[in-house]
Amino acid sequence: MPYSMKPLGCDPAKIKGMSERLIVSHYDNNYGGAVKRLNLIEEQIAELDFEKAPGFQSMDSSASNSSPRTR
Repeated sequence: MPYSMKPLGCDPAKIKGMSERLIVSHYDNNYGGAVKRLNLIEEQIAELDFEKAPGFQSMDSSASNSSPRTR
């Protein structure tokens, strides 16, 4: 199920000190871009053959269970 952008949680015209254009632009470009990228990642994961994928792509469970190094 693809993710979709949620509506902007405020009226950008009512925010003092920042232009409506700036707020909408950042919302569309930053948040919108992140949602698009998340959907692309979800598609790649859905298409991934976990039996044939290299460990760095399949997120090998042995690597995720290792503890971080201490110094």
